[in-house]
Amino acid sequence: MNNSTIPFYDLYGEAFIRKEPNVAHVEDIAHRSLGLGWEIEPHRHNRLSQIVAVFDNNWTVELDDRQLQLGGNWLVLIPAGVVHGFHFASQTKGFVLSINDDLLGANGSPNSLAGLADLVWQPQAVEFKDALQISHFCSYINLLQQELSADQLGQNMAVNQLVQLILLTVLRQQRLHAMTVGNGSRESTLLLKFRALIEQHYTEQLAVKEYAQRLYISVSKLNRLCQSLLNDSPKAIIHQRLVIEAKRRLIYTKQTVEEISGLLGFSDPAYFSRFFKQIVGVTAGAFRQQGNII
Repeated sequence: MNNSTIPFYDLYGEAFIRKEPNVAHVEDIAHRSLGLGWEIEPHRHNRLSQIVAVFDNNWTVELDDRQLQLGGNWLVLIPAGVVHGFHFASQTKGFVLSINDDLLGANGSPNSLAGLADLVWQPQAVEFKDALQISHFCSYINLLQQELSADQLGQNMAVNQLVQLILLTVLRQQRLHAMTVGNGSRESTLLLKFRALIEQHYTEQLAVKEYAQRLYISVSKLNRLCQSLLNDSPKAIIHQRLVIEAKRRLIYTKQTVEEISGLLGFSDPAYFSRFFKQIVGVTAGAFRQQGNII
C-alpha cells in the first residue's frame, strides 16, 4: 500500500485535523454579552444543552415561562429546547458551557456519562454553597477551554472527562442545594457542619461532646440528628472517618501500623489495633497483607 493512502491517526484514533466541531464549547459571559448590552434575548437551541454559571453578581434568568432573580454564586441548567434569556449586570464574571446532546444522551439526560445518571437535567437554578466546589468548577472550565482551543492528542477523551467532572460538580451542588432548601434544611446544615468538623479534627480524638459544643447544640440533639438522618451514632461516624484513613494509609503507604496509629491520634498502638479489628473484623496487619481496596 502506498504511504499516501495510509490514514494518519493520533494515539486515540482521532483524525489528524478534526472534521467536525467538538461536542462542547465554552464562552465567557463577557465575550458573549458585552456587545449586546449584557442582555441575551429569549431564544432556544435544538440540540445544545447549556450550563450558565455566574459568580458574585446579580442577574435575571428567563426559563420558559419563569423569571428568576439571582444574586451571588449560581449556575443554571438549560436543556435543549427550553426558551431562555438573560440580563446580566455590567462586568459579570462567569461562563456559558454548551454541550451537544450527542454527549449527554438521546433523551437529554447524562446517562451516557458513567456515574452521572442521578444528575437532574431540567431547567433549574442551583446555588453554589461550597467555595471549594466553585474553585474546582472554575478549574475544570478553564482546562476545558484550553483543551478546546487546540487540536491536541487525545482531545476527545480529555473533553469527555472534563465535562464529566463539571457535571459531577453540578450533581454535588444539586444534592447540597436540595439538602439546604428542604424542610429539614437546618438539620441538614448541622450535619454538613458536623462532617466538616470531623474532617478538620478526626485525628485529634475529640469526644462527641466537643463536636456538639462546636455546633452549639446538645449531645442528645446531635445523637438524634445522626440516628434519624444517617442511621448511625455520632461516635460511629467519627470512627468511620478514622478507619477509612487507616485503610488508605495501610494500602497506599509504607507507614508502619505504629506510625499510622500515632498519625491518627492514638497514643497506644495496641489500642489502635484493637479499635481497627473491632470495626473492620481483621487486624491492620492482616488487612494490609490481604491487599484490600477501600
